[in-house]
Amino acid sequence: MDSEGVTAVEPERGVPARPGIGFSVTAAGPDAIDLVVRFGPRDYPVRLSAAEATDLGLALIATASVATDRDHPVAPGTRVENCFFPVLRWTAGKLAPERPALALTVAENTEIAFQFSPEAAVRCGRDLMRSGTRPFRQRLQRVWAALGPRRQGVAR
Repeated sequence: MDSEGVTAVEPERGVPARPGIGFSVTAAGPDAIDLVVRFGPRDYPVRLSAAEATDLGLALIATASVATDRDHPVAPGTRVENCFFPVLRWTAGKLAPERPALALTVAENTEIAFQFSPEAAVRCGRDLMRSGTRPFRQRLQRVWAALGPRRQGVAR
């Protein structure tokens, strides 16, 4: 980072250096964010509302995710606003007592961290667990199918 907070190179992510080009984001007051684009010695600030910054940030991460998916190429010029992000890694823990947290790593090693209330963490974990398991009825149907004709007389 240079003295003005503009990052031109991100070696930890394997992004090649682009000499003279950089980006930074700064708070600019209530509901205002400045996206600063640097070309050479000049900075070009773009004022965004919080909602605009949210939309732009999501679109940038989604487009990076889609662009790095070699199995499902997207045609140049395709507008990407959102996507289902494949989770590469996750870390669960606590930020502090009674402050559960979850960090997800998605495309290009982008890490997004979430803080939960204890109750929300339990609900989220329970919902994820349910989503990742087959319903009891489906599991039972597999057992019935495996029993074949021997299950005659068994009420369903």
